[in-house]
Amino acid sequence: MSNSSSLPSSSSASASSSSPPITPAPEDVQEFLVACRKNDLPSFNTMFDSNNEILLSTTPLGNNCLHIAAMLGHDDFIEEVYDMSNVYPRALSLFSGTNEDGETPLITALMAANHVFASAIITLCTRLDSNFEEGSFNCMVLKVDRRGENALHHALRNGFIDIALDQLLAKEQRLSEQVIKTGESAMFMAAHKGYDTVVEELLRIPTSAVCGTISGSALHAAVRFHKPGIVKMLLAERPKLAECQDAMGMTPLQRAINHNNLEMVDILLNSNPKLAYIRNEKTTDTPFIMAAKTGFVPIAEVIMRICPDSAYTPNEDGHSALHVAIKNEKSDFVNYILREPLLQRLINQADNTGSLPLHHAADMCDPKLIRSLLTDEIDRHDQTAVNVGSYTAVHNVTVQTALSKTLKWNESFTLLSNLNPTGLRQFSTTRAKKFIKKKAIEEIKSRTEKYTFSTSLVAALLATITFAAAFTLPGGPTSDGYPLFASNRAFQAFLISDTIAMCCSLTVAFLCILTTWEDMDFLLNYRYTTWVLMWCAYGATGIAFGTGLYTVLMPHHKTVALPILVISVISPLISILITYWPLLRLHLRLGSLFERDLVTYI
Repeated sequence: MSNSSSLPSSSSASASSSSPPITPAPEDVQEFLVACRKNDLPSFNTMFDSNNEILLSTTPLGNNCLHIAAMLGHDDFIEEVYDMSNVYPRALSLFSGTNEDGETPLITALMAANHVFASAIITLCTRLDSNFEEGSFNCMVLKVDRRGENALHHALRNGFIDIALDQLLAKEQRLSEQVIKTGESAMFMAAHKGYDTVVEELLRIPTSAVCGTISGSALHAAVRFHKPGIVKMLLAERPKLAECQDAMGMTPLQRAINHNNLEMVDILLNSNPKLAYIRNEKTTDTPFIMAAKTGFVPIAEVIMRICPDSAYTPNEDGHSALHVAIKNEKSDFVNYILREPLLQRLINQADNTGSLPLHHAADMCDPKLIRSLLTDEIDRHDQTAVNVGSYTAVHNVTVQTALSKTLKWNESFTLLSNLNPTGLRQFSTTRAKKFIKKKAIEEIKSRTEKYTFSTSLVAALLATITFAAAFTLPGGPTSDGYPLFASNRAFQAFLISDTIAMCCSLTVAFLCILTTWEDMDFLLNYRYTTWVLMWCAYGATGIAFGTGLYTVLMPHHKTVALPILVISVISPLISILITYWPLLRLHLRLGSLFERDLVTYI
């Protein structure tokens, strides 16, 4: 083969076209493709000299020899194929040929991260320019694969910034206008990958596309992936992008709020304060309401510093930021609003149904939120306000049937009902007691079945343990058959406590049989009775265990015997304290407002 790099002449083209082409045999094509894969240039040249047409052979997926070389990094093939074009001009068509995925050898090289091969193709094709069978270099480089990606997209995706800037955009600016089928433009890709120099170059092209996925823009991408330098460039050159909304209805500012990106919020609002007043097209939430929904207080402080009156705008349901913060249980944000002087108007601002923030706190049955609203200068709250249904906040918490048997409902109801006059408070409390009792009666049968299963299992276990302990007495019997420690008071305590534990356990096990009765009063009394007996059995078993070991160990191991006895005795007491600690805390928080009857059926 000649090493000349001169362009093919018309005489050589006519000479090659004078003889009819010979279709290569399938076995020759297979051998040729193997030579390409193995980088076997001697065999490659020999087969080409025998039949020029074999150079155009492809795999079943349409990959020609340059595609294969690009995938495997056989860089020498580029010059070989170009030299062959001197005697076979159709060889140039290989550079712009596409496989079944629509990929040119250049795109294949970029996808394979073969920087040298891709750069060499661009350099050579630029020199050839209009000598392709299918047109100029510009037409070849503008080709896209089945995903709609061009060479620039692939260069950016693989981090080849020098190829993108110096060899692609410098030669063909229309690459910046093409958009992938997923909606991504080259500027969008450069923005989210943080390629400042590429974004800067693309911004110099007036027609460059800026769109991205889910109808977003390059500015959305830069904000999402925290690229402050690129954000500032885009705001300076394409300021309208700041007002564009993506498919989720979010502007770049709202996207920054959603990701709790304080720096981006500050940059965007300082660039264009009007962004604080743009609603989300889908949810109609303003940026301040979005901050309330996510509970990001520092972002709210930035918005209040730059655009304080934007916080007053509700969404289409009439919900203010305080309504939304309560519905999403963002107590820190609620407390921020309550202590911010400029936001005091939100405290008694009603939504479209006439519900105040206090109504929504009642709906949530959240004592922490209710306390925040009631304890912060209570005279500012309209505690008697009613919504369009003429319901107060007390009514809202009363109708929360799913939570009516929880401690947080109990505390919420007690706090809100205390706002009513004495007569009305007594009426509300009586009605709530009746409602809870009715609900308990409705559920008693199904709950009793679950309760009986676990209770009978524990009762049988305790009865077995205490029965066995009675016949394996501590210290054993004397030669006369009497207990060795019969006169020991600790041993006597063991016998009594063991007997109590066994009798209580057997009684519970027997009562579990009677749960087939349908009488509701019996079932309610059954649960209470078995509960008391189980605690007695548990406590007596602990005492029996402790006194039994104490009897045996005390004569010779006093330092061990006493701690064992103390631990065994106080364990049941600690268990009771742990069980009732939430109720005890509620009693302490409510003080004189605590209503024991409201927790009877919990």
